[in-house]
Amino acid sequence: MNIIARAAIAIYDGSALSPIFPAKPGRPEEQAAEYLSAVADKLMSSDASRTTCVEPGGAQEELLRRFLNMPFAEAASALLTHMDEAMQTLEIPREGFDMAVFSFDRDNEPHLCAALLPYRAAVVHQVETGEEGLVTRLLPHGAVLPPAGSKGCAGFVVNLSTGDIRLRDTAVLTNVGNRQLFSEALFAMAQTKTTKQAVAAVTELIEQAAPPEMTQQELRPAVKRAMSKSIEEKGVIDVQDVAAEVFRSDPEREAIIEEVGRQMREESVEPVIPVESKRVVAQLQRVKIKTDNGISITLPRTLADDENSFAVVSNDDGTISIIISKVQELRTE
Repeated sequence: MNIIARAAIAIYDGSALSPIFPAKPGRPEEQAAEYLSAVADKLMSSDASRTTCVEPGGAQEELLRRFLNMPFAEAASALLTHMDEAMQTLEIPREGFDMAVFSFDRDNEPHLCAALLPYRAAVVHQVETGEEGLVTRLLPHGAVLPPAGSKGCAGFVVNLSTGDIRLRDTAVLTNVGNRQLFSEALFAMAQTKTTKQAVAAVTELIEQAAPPEMTQQELRPAVKRAMSKSIEEKGVIDVQDVAAEVFRSDPEREAIIEEVGRQMREESVEPVIPVESKRVVAQLQRVKIKTDNGISITLPRTLADDENSFAVVSNDDGTISIIISKVQELRTE
């Protein structure tokens, strides 16, 4: 289903005409819309994406807010022009890609996506001259579009109702050194962490606050289990809830939680972490076990936590046995 309401494609092909801006942005054809939808989904759910925002009340916020109260063509033209002027000023190479700006609804809220589209031979762009000027659009070449996860896919999706932005950036060389294309070169966006980075930061600060007798081997699974529980109950990772769960039986529990809070403030870790990445959720819901003789086992956390289904037993000779019960079928692949 074509969920893209309007799309404007600016073409940077290295020719004398480049860049070519569309005079009349419109609704993309079905296959191009499917590709753009996949790009937006990738930007919102990628492990490399982070939640951020632009400076409130600034000119760049106004550029995005125009899409709420102005015709799409006018707002898209202003946004593309702003990005192109920034690329010229910073001497960012302006060829070998297209820049897409498109709108869509998600959960009954208006969203806008701006994305860098570095194509392979599978996609071509077409320029036509119509009654109202130049028209640009995407065309599949050989009826194959590149996957949304293609290397180099970068951009952001902004929820126009809330101003929240999901950003997946890429570094570019400018006349003032290496800069992140969207967050530093084209816009001024807040410095935040990706979900993956935030999870790693929370794990590290909890390890630092843990009592010395608690080994990493028992601590890390407990942290993952607590994060998974927080996501199941609240839909987010509540760091203090995670710390309280990990150290619930420790007599110094309150002091440890206080230390975690202090480290959070020092490291600028948000107390509540949204989890848009399905991959991060899946990783927290799995338990990986590796043995010294090369055996690797991955279990759903619910199974690993069920003592009647999974157990690790210490033998008299000092070795360890792993017991998986209630298995109805075994397949060798």
